[in-house]
Amino acid sequence: MVCMNTDSAPTANPNNDRLRSLVAGAGLTQPAALALFNREIKVRPLSESTWKGYFCTPGTTRYRGFAPELLSHAEKVFGPLQK
Repeated sequence: MVCMNTDSAPTANPNNDRLRSLVAGAGLTQPAALALFNREIKVRPLSESTWKGYFCTPGTTRYRGFAPELLSHAEKVFGPLQK
């Protein structure tokens, strides 16, 4: 017997939702937010394509889950900018 998960409804990563909230709360466009995020990152900067993937709808081909380590960095960068 083979069991398959037939629930095709993708679930959103809460880290992605928090990133969207941080960027919106800071009043930044996605390109401006990416530039600010990359300015202070210690590892390889994120590409525009990867960054856009964090804002896509779950289940789409381009969607990427935002890692907890990246969220921690985003909190430091965008948290103080919250309006």
